[in-house]
Amino acid sequence: MLVICLTLGLSGCTKTPEWTLFYYPELSVLPDAPLQPDTINGYYDTLEQCQRKAHGLQRLTRSGISGFNSDVNPSGTGVYQCGQQCELNDQSVLVCKQLTQ
Repeated sequence: MLVICLTLGLSGCTKTPEWTLFYYPELSVLPDAPLQPDTINGYYDTLEQCQRKAHGLQRLTRSGISGFNSDVNPSGTGVYQCGQQCELNDQSVLVCKQLTQ
C-alpha cells in the first residue's frame, strides 16, 4: 500500500505545465514569425494563470519600471500569446496545440 501511495505521489511531481507564455514587450501586434524560445516568459498550469501573468507584464511595461522599458514601444502595452502544450518538433520549430490571448 505504501508503494502505491509513493508512486502516485511522485507522479504528481512530474506533471508538465499545460500553458506557455510568449510575451513581446516591444510590439503592439502579434508577430507573423514562428514562435521563439527567447520570448517565453513562463509556464503555467492553466490558461487563466498564463493570462494573469501576461496582464501583469503589460502593466509593468506601461509603467516603465526598470527592465520593462516602454520607450521601445510608444503605446507601451506589449502583446502576448498563451500556447497550450508547446514543444519543439523534428525540425526544431516550436509548435503549440493551441495559441490564444
